[in-house]
Amino acid sequence: MRYPADLRNLGILALVATMTTIFGVDIASAFSAGPPDGRTGAPGEGNCTQCHSSFPLDSGLGEAYMLDFDEPNEYQAEQLHFLTFEVADDGALRWGFEVTILDAAGNQAGTLMAADGNVQVSSSNVSGQTRQYAKQTSVGTYQGTSGWASWFVDWIAPAGGTGTVYVYGMANAANNNFSNGGDRIYSIYAEIPEAATDAGAPPVFADLKPNFPNPFNPKTRIDYSLEREADVRLSIYDAGGRLVKVLFEGYLAAGEHGQEWNGVDDAGNASASGTYFARLQGAGGVDLDAPRKMTLIK
Repeated sequence: MRYPADLRNLGILALVATMTTIFGVDIASAFSAGPPDGRTGAPGEGNCTQCHSSFPLDSGLGEAYMLDFDEPNEYQAEQLHFLTFEVADDGALRWGFEVTILDAAGNQAGTLMAADGNVQVSSSNVSGQTRQYAKQTSVGTYQGTSGWASWFVDWIAPAGGTGTVYVYGMANAANNNFSNGGDRIYSIYAEIPEAATDAGAPPVFADLKPNFPNPFNPKTRIDYSLEREADVRLSIYDAGGRLVKVLFEGYLAAGEHGQEWNGVDDAGNASASGTYFARLQGAGGVDLDAPRKMTLIK
């Protein structure tokens, strides 16, 4: 609801907020810290127009979507993938989202994790099924930012044999008036097929070690070992899943190996402070070991 025009004093606003908590009155600004679970539009769920009801779902001029995270947009079973969700609307000044990833039976598929402080992950029992939800934090509303917003989510894919999984979500392109009136809600939907595996190829056993030093500035070393010879690629990705730098790509014998990264991308540009991931991949882009999180500080 909108606050009356005469509630100018911060002390009065604090009193209103306290009364809201005590008596259970719903105010839209409470959702800036994250929407309730179960509003993604997935089977058995509602969506964000239950509260932001000024306009029908997907009725604005904007859009929301999940960026392709890996070519050809397939997931590797039990591997870490980097997901990016975006919403665009020229009339909005504050933002929010909520997504869940389910298998064909409506069960949680894989594990969602927050990539940074703009995202949080919660879990609820919805329609008799436990599901995870990734959503924005208060900081992740990007208050006052116009045009578009994006959020980064880490996802460990489910076990092999799960098959195609389904991404359901909602994004809020809000007008920043501290009420639930006048906001546009856009739906997010994507299907991610499971990548085929070559059952005839023997697995490559590798050990990707933590980089040292970490945090680092200006450079760090990444060591790894291979149990047998293989074609591999050691790469650096940012928190949004975008390729930053290929450190090595080619054939290596079994044994110990390592490369240094000096914080520069493939174009020779210095990377910004933040979280990055080292990935050791084999044929077909399969991660040979869990990616290693690294922190660049300047």
